[in-house]
Amino acid sequence: MGKSSYAKQECVIEAVRHGLEGDAALDFIHRSGYAMTPGGIARHLRNMGGRRRIQELIAQGLTNAEILQACFPEDNLSDVVETPPTQGELFGEEAQEAHAHLLQPEGGAVYETEKMILKLPAYVHEAVRLAARAEGVTQNQLIIDILIRALSQMPHKPVNDADDEDRSATF
Repeated sequence: MGKSSYAKQECVIEAVRHGLEGDAALDFIHRSGYAMTPGGIARHLRNMGGRRRIQELIAQGLTNAEILQACFPEDNLSDVVETPPTQGELFGEEAQEAHAHLLQPEGGAVYETEKMILKLPAYVHEAVRLAARAEGVTQNQLIIDILIRALSQMPHKPVNDADDEDRSATF
């Protein structure tokens, strides 16, 4: 199996660890960045011996990596499962210098795009699907275009940092 398959299985294990089932587990896995269907989750659970086996291994105090190794003893997971960093590696000067490129540049975003998950009523989703097909663009591109048009028509109000602090104190 590939690294991505193990990463997905680790995410499924984490959903089981949190006691999530059904739509809650599916939502957790989607928020973790994996596009899986309920059938895909069931397939991964079946490949690992079932939900009950995963729960038993969790009850034994095993980590996700140890559970993967127990489920797939014949596979070499050394390149997939890394040892956790030490405290010094996390907060030492070397770590800060090594991860300086991840800091947000002044006045700009870290990434060119960001991922957003929208839960739409079924009739709105169908309308977006039909409109995208009629326009000859993807559903994502249509939603982006709609948001850009709507946001560009909103009146611009300058943001005052002092006002933000006052509002945050009242909540």
